[in-house]
Amino acid sequence: MAAAALSVLSRSSYLRKPVVALCCSQRSLLATRICFDLQTRQLSSSTRKLTLEQAMTSSHLILNELQSRDVVQQLDSALSTDLLNKWQLANTVLIQATLRALPQVGFPANAVGLHGYTEAFAEQARSDQPETRLALQQLNESKWRVLLKHAFGCEPAQPISLQAARQLAIDMVDAMQDPELIKQVAGSRTGLASRLSDAEHQHLVARTVVAVQAEVMAKHGFSGDSGYAQAQVCLMEHAHDAVVTASVAAATTNLYARAGINLNAAFKQMGGA
Repeated sequence: MAAAALSVLSRSSYLRKPVVALCCSQRSLLATRICFDLQTRQLSSSTRKLTLEQAMTSSHLILNELQSRDVVQQLDSALSTDLLNKWQLANTVLIQATLRALPQVGFPANAVGLHGYTEAFAEQARSDQPETRLALQQLNESKWRVLLKHAFGCEPAQPISLQAARQLAIDMVDAMQDPELIKQVAGSRTGLASRLSDAEHQHLVARTVVAVQAEVMAKHGFSGDSGYAQAQVCLMEHAHDAVVTASVAAATTNLYARAGINLNAAFKQMGGA
């Protein structure tokens, strides 16, 4: 179906463009961005549609770039680093590969295009045709299989039920609403921390959020760095559910807001929206 287009594009310079180096604060926002988009993609309607052929073509373009030598080497280099760095890098390369594919299917390569594409792809993934849903699901799994293998040294976990995903999400929300945590985050601009730059401050908050989420995930059987990544991917499979999506997105946004960081404004500044 999309083989002809893919054969031409796979030989182009598109797939040989290097991954752009990003500072820690940009990686933090990019990692948060993709989770936030996946968590909120049901909350607004997209005006631009995506055909099945475009969904397949863009997915193959993204997967081909993730499997490229340069990207694999970059992911492999993060394997021995800490959880936050691995998770940020995995999301960074995924978003950058997606952004580069967007113009090929009629979306602008910025934050607005990313959000619109995510929504349009999700609509195709909810197709009434089982074979369509399965094909897109397998392509999405293939992307994360590459990311998890090279950045975390693991394979995707077995899918979890909606009930299990909801309970995990609820526990994550409860943890991010803990009064002591909120107090800690709210005070992240006082004392010695007041000397931090905006980039360092964003990195500090991102590290705090990841640590809290990882602790909750470990209690649900997803332990260690690899468990954190596996749990996040499992939750993404239930992004259509409001309990799993909106609640975590709201809690994350609120926690960043308590730290004086406006996620939406930061996303727009980052993506040129």
